[in-house]
Amino acid sequence: MEAGKRIDDLLFITENLEQLLEQENAALRSKNLAVVRGLLDRKTTLSRAYEIRVFGMKQEQDRAEYDADDLANIERLNDVGARVAVLIVDNEKMLKVALEVSRSYMACVADAARQAVPGTGAYSPRGGATASTAAMKRQAPSLALDETL
Repeated sequence: MEAGKRIDDLLFITENLEQLLEQENAALRSKNLAVVRGLLDRKTTLSRAYEIRVFGMKQEQDRAEYDADDLANIERLNDVGARVAVLIVDNEKMLKVALEVSRSYMACVADAARQAVPGTGAYSPRGGATASTAAMKRQAPSLALDETL
């Protein structure tokens, strides 16, 4: 593939990745995980395409010949790339925080479920130390599942 075409492709991919990261970061700030989930496949596709194009450009870097239009696109690519780098750092921080909050929440729920012991701790009429089935059903702890994990 010629150098100018690779630059155009990489510029297109990088601009789309920039827009996607802006949307995802806004969704993470507003805690709209449905939007984040919806962007995941496209983000993966754009990231892979970016990797492939960059790898191809590095392979042909010594042999590439650029004209004036290519040099202008390289400048635009550098600008967009710098903006994407900042967005990636923000995105990474927000995703780490969201994951840690989810893990902490699930750990608290799991601890609460383990500590919830139905029954009074007294002996039953039959001499057992556990609550009856009816009592266990009445006192069973509730558990909610966060499907965003």
